[in-house]
Amino acid sequence: MSKIKTNVAEPTEEPTRSKYSTSNTGESLGIFCMRQTVMLLPKFAVFVIIAISVTGCAALTVAHLNDDSKQNQMAQKNESEKLWQDNKGGLLSKLPKTDSIVRDILLALKQNPDSLCSDPSGVNCGKLIKLLVQKTSPYRLVQLPDDFERFALLDGDSAYVFRMTDWTFSGIADLTKSLYFTVPDVPLIRTDERSFAFVVNNKVDTETVWTIYRRNILERDRSTSPLGTYTITRAELDVAGVPKQIDLLTPQQRDERELVRQGLAWRRKTLMKAISMCGSKLEPGNGSRKQEGFGGRGKHNRGKSTESVTADSAAASSTTMAEALRGNAHLNCKAGTGYVATEDGIAAEVYRLIRSKDGSDAIIAATAREIPDGVIRYTYPVGQDTFDILNPASGKDMIFQIETTDGSNKLNLNLYADTGIGGGSLILAGNWYDGPGYRIRGKNISTKEFAVFFIRAFHDCAMKDSQGSCKSIPDLFMSFINPLIAEEFVQYISDHYLGGTDKGR
Repeated sequence: MSKIKTNVAEPTEEPTRSKYSTSNTGESLGIFCMRQTVMLLPKFAVFVIIAISVTGCAALTVAHLNDDSKQNQMAQKNESEKLWQDNKGGLLSKLPKTDSIVRDILLALKQNPDSLCSDPSGVNCGKLIKLLVQKTSPYRLVQLPDDFERFALLDGDSAYVFRMTDWTFSGIADLTKSLYFTVPDVPLIRTDERSFAFVVNNKVDTETVWTIYRRNILERDRSTSPLGTYTITRAELDVAGVPKQIDLLTPQQRDERELVRQGLAWRRKTLMKAISMCGSKLEPGNGSRKQEGFGGRGKHNRGKSTESVTADSAAASSTTMAEALRGNAHLNCKAGTGYVATEDGIAAEVYRLIRSKDGSDAIIAATAREIPDGVIRYTYPVGQDTFDILNPASGKDMIFQIETTDGSNKLNLNLYADTGIGGGSLILAGNWYDGPGYRIRGKNISTKEFAVFFIRAFHDCAMKDSQGSCKSIPDLFMSFINPLIAEEFVQYISDHYLGGTDKGR
């Protein structure tokens, strides 16, 4: 049989590794694979083999490019890591000075009646900037060219950057190396009443997180990408001499704020529970009987929960908070009233369910939760049609109530998010209680006056726990279940707040 000739020309020379090595381009690699594949093959097999070879070589090319990309990424990561290690010491050396600069800025803000500089080009901002120049001398203040909201205080080759519109610290720049170290959302005046630290609100300075950019902040921003994000520990801050964060509130004041936060958290959790339980059963808020689906920001699972979702208004209206705490919560979706209970034991009285064009809301009148030997309860204002579900802190005022299981001891306190406790009433069973008031040291004391003494004793840290710390409000109140501790408390009030020598009733 005659030999079939192919159209593929014989190579004039054997390809060498140097000529077609994998270190050349993807095209050279493909040519090499194809030539090696098709040499001396029958004509009818050439096309199949070429297709297979091209596919295989393409895979090799992509893999080769991916390897190059990974190597480049690794090289960039190593370069950024070295950049951080080489400059971390310089950044740490500048951090202590930041604390003193912040104190100077805060001093200027206290002296300026309009410290919120919403319009940097306005007259008030101009006055404030002049005052800042005076208070932050010998640093030179410059407004950054790419953002009129920010300014920098220059100290040699270093720049400390701040934003005026919300008074936050932005970062520190090394002008000679064109490096910029930033931290996110660091307030100069913290809403959680802690001193300045290089962390956001509600965070403590156990560590700080910094991002590096290669740019000169005095020039217009060219939208450079971050080189890397790195962490500085509290131990490193201590070695550098960075002052530790200070809690500006006493433990007692912090305890009052925590009671408010807990009440808001319970209200929000039960609000979302009520919305998810009723789903599409919720009616429009204008009294219409038309059933409409859930929409807007309150959209949740439409399925029934383990709690009873009923249209029987009698069952919902007859339910009490005590029954809801025992797991017998009933919510009438049609009427928009009743009770809900969460999986972690928080029960709530639903005052109203509302559906509007903006979404769906629920108004919670009260929440409660059982604790050992007692119950904690919050009641909320319901004089408005709706609470902003996206702003759970709206309507922060509330009443905190705690009582023993048998109802013999009861404490009511008015809570305000910004100022803490604002009075209340206290019933404490004992031979000093005449009902409706007390007879101590021969003086008549009302339940409201007794609550004032309770608050005062709490603030004075009159009674401590086994670790020597001031007792929290719930712990202090619940300790009165022990008659000896209750008697000790009344004796403390008698000795420290009432005075006199009359021991009689």
